[in-house]
Amino acid sequence: MLAEQPGPASDGPATFVNSFTLRTTPEEFEDVFARTARFMERQPGFLGYSLVRHLEQPQAYVNIARWTDVASLRAAVGQADFRPPAEALRAISTSSSNLYLERHSATGEAR
Repeated sequence: MLAEQPGPASDGPATFVNSFTLRTTPEEFEDVFARTARFMERQPGFLGYSLVRHLEQPQAYVNIARWTDVASLRAAVGQADFRPPAEALRAISTSSSNLYLERHSATGEAR
């Protein structure tokens, strides 16, 4: 998984994007994902996440997680306690993940 992937470290914010294709019901996936999220929420450097479901393809989800830095994310996924929830997700879905470094950001007001 991510902990084994080589790459440069970063001192800035990191965004982890993981796309899932389900082999189960959306309800079961969301339940299993929530257990993984609870683990991540307790990790140093975790800033937050959004799990989104494709509007027209209910078997497709994307998780967008933000971390203070790459090292914090790698430390979290390198823990032995991370394996069980990660394996549970792999048992019910396929996924593709990528790690991004923040370059620009903006926030807006609802109108």
